[in-house]
Amino acid sequence: MAGMRIVVCLPGSAAGRVDEAIAEAMAPFEREKGLGAEFDIWDHYRICGGASGNGFAVQAGFETDPRLVHDRPRYDGTSEPSLPGMCAGGPRGLLDLSANHAESVALAGRAWDLWADLSGRHPAPQPYEPFLERSKAEMGVPPFALFHEEGEPDPWTPAFERYQAQPLIRAYLSALDELRSAARTHRYGSGFLDIWDPLRDVGGLSREDFIRGRSRSDGANFPHVLTLDGWWYGDSEEGIHRACGGRAVCPHVPDIASGSQQDVQRHLDGVPDDALLVYLSLHI
Repeated sequence: MAGMRIVVCLPGSAAGRVDEAIAEAMAPFEREKGLGAEFDIWDHYRICGGASGNGFAVQAGFETDPRLVHDRPRYDGTSEPSLPGMCAGGPRGLLDLSANHAESVALAGRAWDLWADLSGRHPAPQPYEPFLERSKAEMGVPPFALFHEEGEPDPWTPAFERYQAQPLIRAYLSALDELRSAARTHRYGSGFLDIWDPLRDVGGLSREDFIRGRSRSDGANFPHVLTLDGWWYGDSEEGIHRACGGRAVCPHVPDIASGSQQDVQRHLDGVPDDALLVYLSLHI
């Protein structure tokens, strides 16, 4: 068993009954329902993505709109609020799908340039490793220890704090936070330009290598989609239509040319503004 992420498209009329509409749309693809092997996909799912940053960015000015959909509780009943500017879904017109490769390249370049500029104004920092070695020695933690065990001394946290307190590191991380906030980089997912060791992850790379490693190839990352007309796409495979008994017998023209991520993204860009897009995490 493994996991999968999918965006489910619903008509605007489902706004008052999102959970029920999701269940109806997903039902034909539930495992072991007797509809054929092509339909045996998931055994449980959860509406989520706002708290993890993997869901949808919200259009500026609509962050508190009640029409937005947020994470449902986990299976143990616990829940988390969405990250600022993020949600698990809502009307297409309220969601910001503008993330794209060209912009991510430009933003990664600006992040590298920040380091180059600030490096000329601050003393060269020490790498993280000497701070960790000193912390381990101070706390009596063996040099070979690789991670913190519960109930044992934690040299990693103070080492991390001392490393990031160096003038260049502190200045860079502050400037990077400002860049990410101004550019609304959460549109690319929570990990985009998320850097904790800038000496290694920025200063240790050429501008070209940094951009290559940090830019996004296809903007927002939504690899699977269930369309308004009931077509399930993903993994660059042909769609499966919930109205038919399988690919071989389906007479209908598909909604999307292929299941490629680029085609999925183009499809999401083109759905009506009142249509609901909802992010699900599946167990398959």
